[in-house]
Amino acid sequence: MKKIEIAKQEYNENARPELTERVENMEAYDTVIIAFPNWWTTMPMAVFTFLESYDFSGKTICPLITHGGSGFSNSLKDIQRLCPGARITKGLAINGDDAATCDKDVEKWLKQIGLM
Repeated sequence: MKKIEIAKQEYNENARPELTERVENMEAYDTVIIAFPNWWTTMPMAVFTFLESYDFSGKTICPLITHGGSGFSNSLKDIQRLCPGARITKGLAINGDDAATCDKDVEKWLKQIGLM
């Protein structure tokens, strides 16, 4: 798969791919859900770009990931390192094989972190 090859190359090069869009009025958001696949022990490099593009000080970050068996690996540590002034909630890690049927798990998680 071409996208997997590109993602692995970006990881190996510690790349920061350019994002095609910016969040308007990011300062207006107190809570941000960041959803991504966990590849090669961490976030895709575009998520690094996103987290480095904004000041998350005082914001709450809620990590939601899919994975192939590795859980969060280094993702939570990397989010904390990139966003030292943010509060990181308990995250939700969903095995990719269960992604199509995880509605109840997501709902339970949102209730646990106070967003529902």
